[in-house]
Amino acid sequence: MHNRKKKWYQGVQDQGHLFGVWNTQAQNGIQFYPEADQFKISGSKTFCSGVGIVDRALITGNIDYTDRKGWQMAIVDMSGISEQNIDKNSWKPLGMQASGSYTVDFSGYLLDESDLISRPGIYLNQPYFSGGAIRFAAVHLGGAEAIAENTIEYLLSLNRTEDPIQRLRLSNIMMQLVSGRLWLEKAGQHYDEWADDKTHEQDLIAFANMTRVTIEDICLRIMDESNKCIGARGLMAPYDMERIFRDLTFYLRQPAPDATRLNVADFFIKKQQTGHESNI
Repeated sequence: MHNRKKKWYQGVQDQGHLFGVWNTQAQNGIQFYPEADQFKISGSKTFCSGVGIVDRALITGNIDYTDRKGWQMAIVDMSGISEQNIDKNSWKPLGMQASGSYTVDFSGYLLDESDLISRPGIYLNQPYFSGGAIRFAAVHLGGAEAIAENTIEYLLSLNRTEDPIQRLRLSNIMMQLVSGRLWLEKAGQHYDEWADDKTHEQDLIAFANMTRVTIEDICLRIMDESNKCIGARGLMAPYDMERIFRDLTFYLRQPAPDATRLNVADFFIKKQQTGHESNI
């Protein structure tokens, strides 16, 4: 593994290789099949962000070969994937239209065993898998911050900041934004302290889940208040708000939000049942 890491690191340092992680898939998901002394890929990944600029893709898929069974990670050299295997018609989102998260068919690509990363199942290791939600929650709040800043600029440009109703709305926006920052700061602190401490694994997962859904709620509240501030005119060119609203609305749609909330409830119920105090 050390030699493989060195090869990938050198690719970044010497040749400027950009890596991407693509895990999402639909019905035609990734399978790794043995072929001679290599592994052939069958299937596709969806929402492959950065196709066209990513040089090395970390993809995941099922493998069932001797001692390798489960969800396997692998590195694919994207220069070996034809343009015909990239479905650009698969990406027609409500927002984020300047991005490209296309469907990529990896079928027929051959991997050497040295292209496989670690053992199957490692990708889903906790608390790192669920704890990673903190990262995209931070991006969500960044979008809400852009909305807050643009809302104030819009009202200033129209000399409407003296309107008491608008000032009340702005205060609601900024209080929500500061609340989100506090959640993220605490989540980052917990991650630094608990990520490698098995005794706090469930605490970190629960806090990451709470952070994720709370930031989503905060973003939606900020968007609602901003909408009331700027009205229809503010959602039209030449203002940027229409694009920012579309982008954030789309990006907030992360998987399984209801299940995430149920997991938070389960965490505290089990703590109460077992008589253990929560570290949160």
